[in-house]
Amino acid sequence: MMGKRLYKTYVNLSNIIVRISDGTPEGKEHAVLVNAHLDSTLPSPGAADDALPVGVMLDCMRVLVETPDWSPKHAIIFCKRSLSCILYR
Repeated sequence: MMGKRLYKTYVNLSNIIVRISDGTPEGKEHAVLVNAHLDSTLPSPGAADDALPVGVMLDCMRVLVETPDWSPKHAIIFCKRSLSCILYR
């Protein structure tokens, strides 16, 4: 493949965005973005370069929401993106 153009096409991909906050306007005013992505390069089977951080990010969400008496001071936005993360307000 060296010396030749290669175009990648991704299909059927989804972004996952989770916001954890206390629900108050003050808690939503500022946020921390935690971002990771899944993709791969040909001819690998997939998720080659950032699969582990996606798993760590998902486990961090689990630990935070299962911690008794924990409440975030500011919102935390977790974004698993396939190609681009669409940020929202």
